[in-house]
Amino acid sequence: MCVAVTVDDREPAAVVEAVRGHPDVAETAVERLPAGDLVVGPVGLERKTPRDYVNGVMSRSGPDLYDQLERLAERYDHAYVLLEGDVSAFESLRTSVEPTAIRGSMASITARYGVPVIPCTDRRRLVDFAVRLGRKHTEAPSSRALPVGSVPSRNEPTTKRMYSCIEGIGPELAATLYDAYPSVADLLEASVADLEALEGIGAQRARTIHAAVRGTDR
Repeated sequence: MCVAVTVDDREPAAVVEAVRGHPDVAETAVERLPAGDLVVGPVGLERKTPRDYVNGVMSRSGPDLYDQLERLAERYDHAYVLLEGDVSAFESLRTSVEPTAIRGSMASITARYGVPVIPCTDRRRLVDFAVRLGRKHTEAPSSRALPVGSVPSRNEPTTKRMYSCIEGIGPELAATLYDAYPSVADLLEASVADLEALEGIGAQRARTIHAAVRGTDR
């Protein structure tokens, strides 16, 4: 399924080029968006480099991230913050803010605002993940009804519901993952061996989870 993507006209030209170069993007528009940097169907996405993210969270320079999140959540059915980098990039930033506090803010935003903050390694993977999100939220659901209990209730934490969407992970294993790694930032720090040590995960699922959260499962 191909999608149409709108890019805010304040985004770098390289972002527009990356969107236009994606094989699943049928149409790319560049215009001033009221909120967000990328829009794919009902999905609004805020793109942040690690430094942009830190500055926005701490309101040190540039726009306040929390104000952006409120406008993003009000405007679109589904909202996400995508980091153009890994969590490890926070370690190398010259800032007085502790990396643990930055990772904590990612968990806080996901839990309190219902807007997942997802590291995407680099620009290419960020665009690919944005397209995948838009496609998944747009395409018609399967005609085959899911069995009761196959996904967590909407009352469950957003992070736990995200974990259940990983291939081969149902509500029970999502709960196991969530108990061990209550935020996506925590899960990103886990190795394959760490995941394999969890009850019910096993070697294959551990590799699948490790790849899925890093966007390397394509």
